[in-house]
Amino acid sequence: MPEQFINSRFGAGFCFALASAALFAIRPIFVKLVYAQGVDPLTLIGFRMLFSIPIYIVLLIYFLSNDPELRAKLNPKLVAKIGLTGLFGYYFASYLDLLGLQYVTAQLGRMILYIYPTIVVVLGVVFFGRSFNWRIVLSLLITYVGVAVIFSHDVKLFGGEVVTGALFIVASALSFACYLLFSKSLIDDIGSKAFTCIALISASAAILFHYLFYYGATRSFTEPDLNTQALWWILVIAIFCTVIPTFFTAAAIARIGSDKTGIVATLGPAFTSLAAVTTLGEDFTLFHFVGITLTVIGVSILQQRKPLFRRSL
Repeated sequence: MPEQFINSRFGAGFCFALASAALFAIRPIFVKLVYAQGVDPLTLIGFRMLFSIPIYIVLLIYFLSNDPELRAKLNPKLVAKIGLTGLFGYYFASYLDLLGLQYVTAQLGRMILYIYPTIVVVLGVVFFGRSFNWRIVLSLLITYVGVAVIFSHDVKLFGGEVVTGALFIVASALSFACYLLFSKSLIDDIGSKAFTCIALISASAAILFHYLFYYGATRSFTEPDLNTQALWWILVIAIFCTVIPTFFTAAAIARIGSDKTGIVATLGPAFTSLAAVTTLGEDFTLFHFVGITLTVIGVSILQQRKPLFRRSL
């Protein structure tokens, strides 16, 4: 890639968006590697947040200390709203996704989770009085047909467990869609960086409380499912698939806007499939090619610059 392009505002934003999409996309791969070590979902997410929460706390302190205007804007009510919103995006959504990945392939899991933009649209119609237009209908149709292609293939191959896993991940996508709807006005109030830190700190605290309530504070690192290899994989997830891409996304949006960042993010399922095939030995068949292609096209339609909605009369 030419140096001039990388140094330009658009080029830097594109690189941030691409790196973010790739890092988020390979998270299911590392999750599968952790599960191969005998780790359960609650332990995985608990230690993931244990590793990442200090970083968000330090960053939040840094942002507050260098921005008097931000300090003036924050109040207990606003912090509580952000904290509650963070539970939808990074507690419920993350935990449900991890539960689902026990039963489905990394490729199918990523594909199902990737429908969250379409759920945002549907929730907007149901709760905010917005109406469908032809582009939304076309997007929903293409996206869900694409997911159905891979889903039907995996059900025939792996059986009923796929349905269980798919339901968990659909619930995860629904939770993340709610997070996106609730977060927009809050991000407008204090900016994406401080919002991200507060939301992640809240979610991390809830997850750690969940872990301590279930297992107790005396659980030892010498437990069979907490071996060194598993902890290293969880550390990778915490740093490279949680903290770093979170801020890469914010940096991309600041430079090229949310619409272009979203378009770049459509490469996510392709990254996941490539990593799943090369690392986990998952199959990549014609069904996967067709399903990924249709889903990427369907979601991409929602990322166009034209308004997604027209107000209902």
